Amino acid sequence: MPSVSSTRRDLASSSRAPKRGMAHDYRLMVDAVQAGDLAAARKAYGRMMERLSSVGVGADDTLAKIGASLRQGDLATAKRVLDRLESKALRVLRGLREHADFALTDPALQPPSVRKPH
Repeated sequence: MPSVSSTRRDLASSSRAPKRGMAHDYRLMVDAVQAGDLAAARKAYGRMMERLSSVGVGADDTLAKIGASLRQGDLATAKRVLDRLESKALRVLRGLREHADFALTDPALQPPSVRKPH
């Protein structure tokens, strides 16, 4: 039976281990697709989908298209779908930034503590 102190050390070291989650699996999948590594892309996609299903979320159309492409061994289509997905994400982020920048310059949208008295 392990001692209490060794068990505590094991728990402490495991809690300091880097957490690898959905974003990590997504990045691995993207990197593998871009590198042309079908096996690694399939593996990362599978882990990503396991994580989604474990929290009751299914694949949306984009993830389903990526999965179908990987199952068929079609890295070119998977890459095109990923490129469109990342391009759309960048457009959304730019829009959010523009909105945030506008909110910072429009006095009507600023919180009362920031507004200057007239």
